[in-house]
Amino acid sequence: MEHETLNLLKTVADETRIKILSALGEKDCYTELLAERLGLSAATVSFHMKKLVQAGLVDVRREQYYMVYSLRRDVFNRTLGELVLSGDCSAAAEALREEQYRRKVLKTFMPDGYCETMPAQLKKRVIVYREIFARFVPGRTYTEKEVNAIISEVHGDYCTVRRGFIGMGWMQRSNGIYTVNPNPEYDRIEDING
Repeated sequence: MEHETLNLLKTVADETRIKILSALGEKDCYTELLAERLGLSAATVSFHMKKLVQAGLVDVRREQYYMVYSLRRDVFNRTLGELVLSGDCSAAAEALREEQYRRKVLKTFMPDGYCETMPAQLKKRVIVYREIFARFVPGRTYTEKEVNAIISEVHGDYCTVRRGFIGMGWMQRSNGIYTVNPNPEYDRIEDING
């Protein structure tokens, strides 16, 4: 855990990265917009964004033609004391390992934000499903056409993914209207194929 904390602190110990993080604290941005706002080249922003994503400080998602970056607020809500003085490092280390595994799966199966092939292994498939599910607003209702459109932006087989969401209880369907569960049980994966 000490190594991960040291890496995190080294990553933010850069004036440009602090400016980028500050800008992302205001709103999610894509590379070109960040470059324009901060007076940097797009290549410089891309270089620093790669470091910030690798350190787990920033998330990235594809929206149409752009890679949009957002601040990992859960990381920034932790205090310096929690990072440095944590007496029980095992839970934090396990959470970090899980996050690194999630990122590896997404890099493999959604390298550019689109999932061409769904993973066969259940644990990996749930990670991809959760990434797709994050595009839906908790508690909101959608028509089937809207659900299909959102899923098809990142995976071609929207029917299977939609059924998976229902099977896992992440969404409910009634009369062609889909409601996103505001508190889905992400550990419930036995009914992933609906």
